[in-house]
Formats: sequence, C-alpha cells, structure tokens
Amino acid sequence: MMLSSSAVLLALLGCSTPTRTRVEPSFVNVAITSGEVGTPDAPVPFTSAPVSYGITVTTTDYNGDAYPMNGDLTLQVRPGTLAQDSLITLANGTWSGSVLFQDGFGPTRIWATDEGDRDQKSTRPASYAAGVSEAINFDFPTIAEMQATTNTETNNLMGEFAELRIADRQVVVIARDAAGFWAQDIMDPPASGASVYVYTFSRPDDTLAVGAQLSMLNGIDEEYLASTQFSYPTTGVTGATLAVPAAVNLTACDDTNMELVEGARVAVNNGTIPATFIDGSQDYSDYLTYGQWPIAFGACTLYVESSSTVPDYHPTDHVGETVGYVSGMVKQIYSKWVIVVEDPSDIGDAAPAPAPQPPARTGAQKAATRQYYPEFP
Repeated sequence: MMLSSSAVLLALLGCSTPTRTRVEPSFVNVAITSGEVGTPDAPVPFTSAPVSYGITVTTTDYNGDAYPMNGDLTLQVRPGTLAQDSLITLANGTWSGSVLFQDGFGPTRIWATDEGDRDQKSTRPASYAAGVSEAINFDFPTIAEMQATTNTETNNLMGEFAELRIADRQVVVIARDAAGFWAQDIMDPPASGASVYVYTFSRPDDTLAVGAQLSMLNGIDEEYLASTQFSYPTTGVTGATLAVPAAVNLTACDDTNMELVEGARVAVNNGTIPATFIDGSQDYSDYLTYGQWPIAFGACTLYVESSSTVPDYHPTDHVGETVGYVSGMVKQIYSKWVIVVEDPSDIGDAAPAPAPQPPARTGAQKAATRQYYPEFP
C-alpha cells in the first residue's frame, strides 16, 4: 500500500529527534613548566640518558570551559621513548608533575590522550581527546650517539623514521655493495660506533661513490638480524671527496668491542681457519647453508662471508692454515659477528699497501672528472 505524501509527513513529524550523549573531555591541554626547550637554531643536545620535564595537564569541554575530569590519561613522547609509567591521574581536570623520557630528537612533543582508566572496573567512557605540548627542540644524534647502547642487538632510535646529524660532520661513504653502502663519521675516532649500513634496495646512485661526503641521511632505523641499518633512505652529498679511514685491526672480539666496529672496515692479521672446520661440524653446516666460514685469532673466532665477492677462494681447501690478512665490513647476525669481504684483495698472505687517498675536490672538479670506485658485482 502506498502512503500519501501528507501521511509520510505526519509520520515523520511524529518521530522524536535522536539525542547524542557527548563524552567529555573534548580537549586536553599540555603545557611545559620546566626544562630547556631550545630553538631550531640552538637545539638541546641529543642524549640517550633519561631527561625530566615538568608539565601541567588540564582538560576542557566542547565549549572550551574547564572540565573537572577525574581519571587517567596516557602519556607518550614523539619522537622518543617514555622512561616511566605511561598513565597519569587527573583530579578535577588537572595534573602537574614530571615526565621522564629519552632519545628525543628534532622537534619532540609530549602527548596526553584519554584512552580510558587503568582500573578495569571504571565506568568512565574514554573520549579519546588528545593534546600535545610545545616542541622541545633536540639536536639530531650523530651516528655514534645513535649506536651508543649496551645492547648490541638494538640502538637508540630503533623503529623510528630518524634523521642523523650529518650537515656539520664529516660523514663519508666507505664501501658499497649491490644493495646499499656503508658510511662512517670520521670526526669520531675509529672503533667508536660511528659507522652504519644504509640499505638502498639496489645499487646506490653514482653520486654515492666511495669517498663521497654526505650532507644528509635519514630513513627508517632498523635492526636487521641485529645489525643496524637505515632503509628507505633520503641522502645528499656535498660534492667533496674525503679520505676513507683505514681498516681497524682487531685484537678482541667480545660483543662490546665488536659493536664499536659494526658497519666499519676491520682487518684480522694472521688468523687461522680452525682444524675443526670439517664435514659434520656446525660451522661446516652453516658454511654450506649461509656461506660464512670461521677465522680464529687469539681467543677469538669470527666469521667471513666471501662467496659472492671472491668466489674462487674456497676456505675448505685451507683448513688448519694461517690466513695472513682478511679485511671487510662488519655486520652482526645475532650471536655471530661476520666480516663481509669486498674483493679479492681483502684475502691474502699480507695486508696490501695503503691506497693513495685523493685530495678533497670541489663540486665543479667532481663533475669534470669521472670517478671510479670498487663495488660488488
């Protein structure tokens, strides 16, 4: 049966208007009351140690009037890591106290969000209102500051889309492979954690030649099998060419010392391929699976990866022999430290003579002269 238009109108007029229950608070306000905030031109130094900032948090309703909330808000710091309990409890719409956090870099803000109360018996609905503080302007970390941790399987910015302090440093491309490059800050001393691998997914751009000075580096900071790497990077170069640092001669292999050379070039002099590296051993099985063979020196045993770069060298033919010189880039695969060999000159009876270092060149000189550099196949 079809209703007339007048009947439809009468039916609509008879309906009650739905009501909406507004969940308050609508707004969270976060104000910094103590602690240095810095400026973009004069930032607060980066630190991985916890720092304390005083804040006052208040809540307001839809009209902007004070709202007497009694309940919990959830704190977080972006970017950075909270170093305390994430919940604060407001009384009559206010809370004042200190927030402890670490690893802030660049413009960093303290957030407070109404995500509900800690007490599961609470009947107060969450409004999901949020507020942020003004920016705390931290400096970006150097490579060494990013790497300065006691846990060798992480770093201070892991999981962040991070930017490193490059512009006022001397960060140089020290090696390349088919999927990325290694960079080192030569303003820091050797073996100081100042190197990192940058994963570009394919052969790096030709501007990222060995010796090129970086002007910018940011990307997603990851720990791939416990080795620090930047992926999806944005890079820039100054146009200058810097001297590539010599390999660090290894005399120890504990995790602490190896972490300081992760991503750097190292050398082992007069190491031995252990006599136990035979069919049936775990190292031999791992070699067949992953291509990494053991090298022992002193009380240390490290591993060498050379099958793709020096395919004619067969370590199984040299079991029990002394290898005068092995050099390459360091990476960690969880409990193993691995030396990634670049080319045949990195395995031999003796260390090769140092290659002459090119003088620093201007951008115009660089453009006028084609550069050649070693790389993986």
